[in-house]
Amino acid sequence: MTLQKQNICNAGEYYFASILSAQNFTVTITLGRAEKYDILAVNEKGKTIKISVKSRYKEAVKRFPLKESDETNGADDFFYVFVRLNEFKKEPDFWIVPSKRVNELTHHASHIYFDIKKRKDGKRHKDTGIRNFWLVINKTSKGLFPKNWENELKTYHKNISQLTR
Repeated sequence: MTLQKQNICNAGEYYFASILSAQNFTVTITLGRAEKYDILAVNEKGKTIKISVKSRYKEAVKRFPLKESDETNGADDFFYVFVRLNEFKKEPDFWIVPSKRVNELTHHASHIYFDIKKRKDGKRHKDTGIRNFWLVINKTSKGLFPKNWENELKTYHKNISQLTR
């Protein structure tokens, strides 16, 4: 069975909304009515949090595609949640990353990839507007994210506490 992209996105949003609800957040899914945010949530302290959910279906996913616009417009109350659904064979994984950190990482990685790294033929890569948020450092992502990236990423894995501050 092949799932439609929109159903994968919806599954990630509903999954994460259920996690927040179980943590006593008041949660609203925007259903496409907000350009940048998929979920609006209010924590127990009354703080409103905006969330953009990026979902992938496969268990072996190593990256999440983003847009050029994800390099800017971060805010202290805005987070990205990267959900790996693991084909629903086991519990999904998710990483909650502050938007300013996502902005910084994607901007830096795209600068290196499009302005510094060259293709095998020596030419520059064409900027198609697609950015990648990597979960692992491999041959493709090496040098684009910090050397300690995989350790930093562990601090975001299922870390709901940063949303309750």
